[in-house]
Parts: sequence; C-alpha cells; structure tokens
Amino acid sequence: MAVLIIIELCTLRFCLHTLSAIRGYVNGEALWSKAQRDASLQLRLYATSGKEVHYRSYLKSMQVPLGDRQERIALQQAKPDLEMARAGLLQGRNHPEDIDEMISLMQNFHEVSYLKRTIYYWEKAEQTLLKLIPISEELHRAIKSGRITPADRIAFTDRIDQINTEITPYEEGFSYTLGEGSRWLENLVFRILFGLALTVEVTGILIAVSISRNIQKGLGEIIAVAKKLARGSLTERVKVSSKDEIGVLGNAFNIMADHLQSTIDRHQVSENNLRSFFNSTRACHLLLDKELKLLYFNQTVLAFAREHCQLELKIGLEPHQWLSASRLKDFTEQCRRAMNGEIIHEEKEITYPDGESFWWSLTYEGARNANGEIIGVTYHAIDITKRVNQEQAIIAQNRSLTEIAHMQSHGMRRPVANIIGLIEMFESDDFKISNEELMLFKKSIYELDDQIRNIIGETQRN
Repeated sequence: MAVLIIIELCTLRFCLHTLSAIRGYVNGEALWSKAQRDASLQLRLYATSGKEVHYRSYLKSMQVPLGDRQERIALQQAKPDLEMARAGLLQGRNHPEDIDEMISLMQNFHEVSYLKRTIYYWEKAEQTLLKLIPISEELHRAIKSGRITPADRIAFTDRIDQINTEITPYEEGFSYTLGEGSRWLENLVFRILFGLALTVEVTGILIAVSISRNIQKGLGEIIAVAKKLARGSLTERVKVSSKDEIGVLGNAFNIMADHLQSTIDRHQVSENNLRSFFNSTRACHLLLDKELKLLYFNQTVLAFAREHCQLELKIGLEPHQWLSASRLKDFTEQCRRAMNGEIIHEEKEITYPDGESFWWSLTYEGARNANGEIIGVTYHAIDITKRVNQEQAIIAQNRSLTEIAHMQSHGMRRPVANIIGLIEMFESDDFKISNEELMLFKKSIYELDDQIRNIIGETQRN
C-alpha cells in the first residue's frame, strides 16, 4: 500500500514537472519568436542605415535561437550532452529553474506525435532563420567595404523580408502543435492521477483482505535471496516452509538458482581450462572480431610483444595499433579471406622493432559460434625459426659435400694419375729417373696436398 502511495506521489511530481516543462517551452517559443523578429528588424535597420549598433543588436538577438538550436542538437544525439543542452537553454534566455524539466520533457516525450511535430516545425523555422547568417555576413562585408549601393540595400531588405515571410507559418505551426500537446498532456495527467488514485484505494482494500503474514514472509525471503543472488552469492537458497503458492514459487526459485549455479560453474571450468591451455602453449594465439579488434590473446603473445615490440597489448586494439605499417595490408587481407571461409597457411620471416627476425608458421581461420556462423578470425603463429635454420644448415652442408665431391672427382684425379704413372715407371728394371720426371712427381704431390687442404678447409667451414 505504501509503495503504491509513493508511486502515486512520484507520478504526481513527474506530471507537475512535465506541465512545468510545457510552460517553459511555451515561454521559450515566445522568446524565440521575439528574438527572431528583433534580429530581422535590426538587420533590416542595419541594411538601410549602415550603423554598426544595429548589427551588434542583430547578433545579440540571434543568440536566443542559436542557443535553443544548441539544446535541440545536444539532446538529439545518440548520447545526449546534458551540459551542452543546459548551456543552450540558458543562452536562449530560459529561466534556470525550468531548464531541467525542459530537458527531461525532450528526452522522455520526443517520440510523442505532438512533440515530434513541434520539433519538426522548430527545425524548419530554425533552418529558415539560419539563412539570415550568410546574408548578414555578406551585408556586413559590403557596408564595411563602402561599395554598397541603394539598390543593394533594397535587395538585402527584400531578402530579409522573404525569410520573415517563410518563418511565419513554421512559428504558427510550432505554437499550435505545442498548445495541442499541452492539452493532451493535461488530459493524460488527469487520467493517470485518477487511475493511480483508484488503483491505490482498490489495491489497499484487496491487500488488507487477501494477503496474510505468511505470504508476506515468503515473498520477503524470496526477494532477499534474489538480491543476494544478484550480488553473486550463488549458494543462497529460499527456505520453503509451506506448500501453498508461495512454497511452489520458493521451490521453483531454488531449482532456477541450482541451474544457474551449475551453468556458471560449468562455464567457469570451461573458461579456466581453455585459458590454461592457450596460456601453456608456446604458440601465439589471437582472437579478433569482425572489425579485427582484439578479443583475446594468450600469455605467449603478450610476452613476445613486450620483449620484441615494446608494446602492451590490450583488448579492443585495432590492427594498426599493434602491427607495423609494412605488415598491416597483408594481415588485413588474410583476415578478410579467413572471414570468407578460407583457411590460410603460410610461412614467412618477420623482422621486429628490436632488430630480431623470426620465421613463423601462420594460420588464419574464421572463428565460428555455436551455430557455425563466422564471428571473427583466429590467428595462430608457431615459431619455426629453429627448424628453418636447421633446414638452411642442411642445405649448406649438402652444397659443401657436393663441392667436396667435385674436388675429389676433378681436382685430385690428375695428380693421382700422374703419381700412379710415375710409380709404374719407377718399378721398371731398366728405368733411370731424370730430373724432369722427379720434378713432375714432386709437382703432383704438391698439387695433391693442395686439394686435400681445400677439402679440409671446405669441411671446416661447414
């Protein structure tokens, strides 16, 4: 019962504030119209007289509609700027005590047809009035330059009068629609207050007759446990002491709490297992959303970025914030291909800001939800630097062995053949060695020694 009375009082307060806001907008419309007429008049006087005082008066009068425009734009943003709206209403000479109610009305009722049409006329009148600004600036430059003619003055006044004529229907539409909205809101307030008053009286009688102390106790306990569950105490349960509707509700609530706790526990275990798996592997794992912003990365990635890129990774970073410019285009293209269903594997060498180079086996693959829909990209990088270095060493060794084989088959064959031929000659009974043959034998031995040294040197280099 007390709650209903409080609701009634709060509703009454809301209705009074809303009516006050309507009154504030009615007064604001009067200020807007007066300022518009004053601005047009002062600009017209400036066109005919050329006196600077009229131009300053025009600028001062324009502050009112410009302030109201600032308030409207601030409140129509996706995220309303309340401070900007207050400043605009103050600039529009609205009473400070009406400002909060006027802002609240615009926020709460901007989709109501009356206020929607009022805003429409407001915008149209405002757009028309803003045409004065370039005219006034053009007029001011012409007067300052001293090159304005009587015909020019007449042309300027005609343009000002034309704008006044265009604004008038919008001002009338604004006033009429705002009046309609005010009457509609008064009727709505009356119906709401009457309905609330009737509801309070009827509900009070029903509560007094139908609700017992046990029901109040049961509901109170359920609410208390619900609040504890909401604060994260998942072990709390309702103590069921009856089999009536409150007891059934308590049992159902406990079953729901059991399922909730079981689900959260399973998800926590799965999350911990998955996180432990990714953090224990030496490979780098990244998860990106469809905009390629970071959703997850393991500890290996975090440590590598700190050591070699002097970068602190954070959830939500975009590729250009953690990738070098030379890699950004290729990385983005591969991710786009992965989101189109491709699985991309590649091996490449990457040099990092600290000067170190690593060979990586990279995999780009679409990340899918439970329904199989692609929701982002998984990026896996395995360090294969050691394997690549070993492969390159094996290739170098094979090249060296090939070179040694070439030396053996070509470089050593000639001196060995010479030595064998000379030895056969030496074995003859009637052979007498000459200096020429002895020099050939010596040259062949030296040549063979050189080839052996070359083979040893090639072996040591590899």
